[in-house]
Amino acid sequence: MIGLPLDENFRSNKRKSIIIGSVVFVALLVTLFSTNLFNYLKIVTTPIPKESSLCPLYEPIAPESYYKDNSTVLEILHDKKYKKESIKRLAGAIQVDTQVFDKQPAVDDAPQVWAKFAKFHDYLEQTFPLVYKNLKVTKVNTYGLVYHWKGSDKSLKPVLLTAHQDTVPVQKDTLKDWTYPPFEGHYDGEYIYGRGAADCKNVLIAILETLELLLAKGYQPKRSILAAFGFDEEASGYHGAAHIGKYLEETFGQDSVYALIDEGAGLTVQELTNTIVALPGTAEKGYVDIQVELTTPGGHSSIPPDHTSIGIISELGYIIEKDPYSPLLPPENPILNFAQCLALHDPKNNIPSSFKKAILRAGYDKFANSKLVEGISKNRLTKYLIRTSQALDIINGGEKANALPEHVKLLVNHRVAIGTSVAEVQEHFVSRVVEVAKRHGLSVSAFGKDVLKVKNDSGLFNVTNFAGFLNAAPVTPTNDTVWEYLSGVTRHVYEDLVFPEIKYPVITAPAIMTGNTDTRHYWNLTRNIFRFTPAFIGDFIGETHIHSVDEKLPFDSHLQLQAWFYEYIQAIDSAKANNK
Repeated sequence: MIGLPLDENFRSNKRKSIIIGSVVFVALLVTLFSTNLFNYLKIVTTPIPKESSLCPLYEPIAPESYYKDNSTVLEILHDKKYKKESIKRLAGAIQVDTQVFDKQPAVDDAPQVWAKFAKFHDYLEQTFPLVYKNLKVTKVNTYGLVYHWKGSDKSLKPVLLTAHQDTVPVQKDTLKDWTYPPFEGHYDGEYIYGRGAADCKNVLIAILETLELLLAKGYQPKRSILAAFGFDEEASGYHGAAHIGKYLEETFGQDSVYALIDEGAGLTVQELTNTIVALPGTAEKGYVDIQVELTTPGGHSSIPPDHTSIGIISELGYIIEKDPYSPLLPPENPILNFAQCLALHDPKNNIPSSFKKAILRAGYDKFANSKLVEGISKNRLTKYLIRTSQALDIINGGEKANALPEHVKLLVNHRVAIGTSVAEVQEHFVSRVVEVAKRHGLSVSAFGKDVLKVKNDSGLFNVTNFAGFLNAAPVTPTNDTVWEYLSGVTRHVYEDLVFPEIKYPVITAPAIMTGNTDTRHYWNLTRNIFRFTPAFIGDFIGETHIHSVDEKLPFDSHLQLQAWFYEYIQAIDSAKANNK
């Protein structure tokens, strides 16, 4: 059969349709690949696994003793008499003033400055008689304390529990603002008040209370137990933990410790998931205080220059604050793994599916990473987990109203983000100083080198490190047996004992704090450093007023801390807890 001839208009229309279709297809491809549509498409097509090696959920781990007789841990948490005695012990520690200040002299050079710690030592010895009778107690650099409970199995590395004896100072002009005197240790029925209540005499006393209880019960550890308490952590630990770290390394050797538990974040309700999450710090940001001094000619203030040294250094401060550091979230920052843990363990499905998928891709997808960074950066309390902070903390200058200031100083504190370095921060800081110096005809010296020489200059900027500096800490592994036991014991204590009515697993997610600890002096002892105060506080900063007026601690959290130490020490007391 012979077909009918096609109409020419039909042929023409068909060609036009093909051309138009091709153009539309190409336009769609161009739009897809030249905008974020393709990036969003990759995110929405990402599957959400039920289980993932990114954040395994470990089973609860209880010590064998728990199944034989759990009366002691229940006594810690629920016995009214025990609680009353524990309140008295922590209050007594708060009542001993152990404030420290920046740049205090060495112990041997100024013994009177440090003598207050002798009184604190006397208090501890009176309060924990079994500890002092049965454990080896060593004083390092006069006031550092090391307790050694020797285990029966030499093949097991000792566990190291740390805290610090000192506190930050109480500013005298704030004394009137305290509800109760800062060194009274007042308990109001819910909170115990005072300097050191939450940072961190609570941890120190909880460790010793736990050891005292274990001794009273006749416990004999297989794994040795070490406790170490520095006395100037709030001033970077150069007199306390630095000497203790050296002593422990000389006594036990490098990489000789099973795990180190120091103060840090605890358990809290995570806003994203509305669930309780444990947050051990597995890394720390770096630290550097940079001081800039400006020297200019003096004179009578009735004939001032256009800009005095105070005005110029204020301009520098304005430029610094106007130009904050950009956020970054590299794979080595534990905050990435923290976010992935929340995405994978969201029993109430609070996190939008698309955001979960972006989080899971953020380790290898730049666009997804940027979406996560954007989310973290919206919150003032979390944004500095992924960026270098800069705080103008101290400024000095001027002596008299009618005399031009000849010498002014500005100190800027930096907490250096993971993924960058102190050297980069120093270089960036100097570039700002040079910018201001050029505008005012000033020379610049930075870290012992001439950076800008101006002929017939009007003065000199001198940039220095105020004290020592610190790059970001090594990251603690979170994929081994040591981490499994930390997570498992936390699940046991909080699911079986503290919140038995809870309907979901309490996950343990790696995290970092925005502040620093003195664990820097223990890096050679172990790679398993956990900055972790395993107690539940809903809003740690807002509730405890740490470093501020009315520092206080919900006392139930102190009992939880003791319960955790009591179970953890016994749970890890075998080779099963060792890394395979």
